[in-house]
Amino acid sequence: MKYVLISLSESSKIDFSGSEKLLKSDHLVFLYVKGKKTLPASVKKALEDIKAEIEYFEIASSSELIASISYLIGYHTASKHETIVITEDKSKLPGKVIKDVKVYSAFRSIAGASSKTPSKSATAKKSTTAKKSTTAKKTAAAKKASSTSSAKKTTSKKTTTKKTSSSKKKNDGLDVSDLLESLKKGDTKQLTKSFSDLTGSLFKK
Repeated sequence: MKYVLISLSESSKIDFSGSEKLLKSDHLVFLYVKGKKTLPASVKKALEDIKAEIEYFEIASSSELIASISYLIGYHTASKHETIVITEDKSKLPGKVIKDVKVYSAFRSIAGASSKTPSKSATAKKSTTAKKSTTAKKTAAAKKASSTSSAKKTTSKKTTTKKTSSSKKKNDGLDVSDLLESLKKGDTKQLTKSFSDLTGSLFKK
């Protein structure tokens, strides 16, 4: 429950945008000098959508304004009500009043006056958690990439080994050592056979 105090005499200078955010349980209290209770037309229009209860507090003269505000602050503070003063010039209010209440120049400031904002530590924790999560994802991705790279290298080695083995088998059919051995011994029959085998292998290719 908020009690918002405003001097009726300076109400036309106040920015009321955001006053519609006040709740039904809140109270908007205009302090006015006896005989001058009329709200300016611009203020009436600005308060068309207000949900809070509008009240009036009469004072004998403008010189009693600060004393009356101080009295109302003391009363509502004792009643454990949140008290706010809307004024264009807070220099008119005594230091004690400013210390004990929230003082704003526009209603748009009231909307978040009682709202809870996340603490710095909570924000820091969220940030740290986000960083850890991102780092973990990058590490996992790097491991997968490394694993894939290793697998490719292993496959490449296997392929090379197969090619080499295959090459050896093919070269076995083209071995000319038999020809040389037959020439040394003068074995024409074996020489003819080896030469025939060698020629046959070449034509098969």
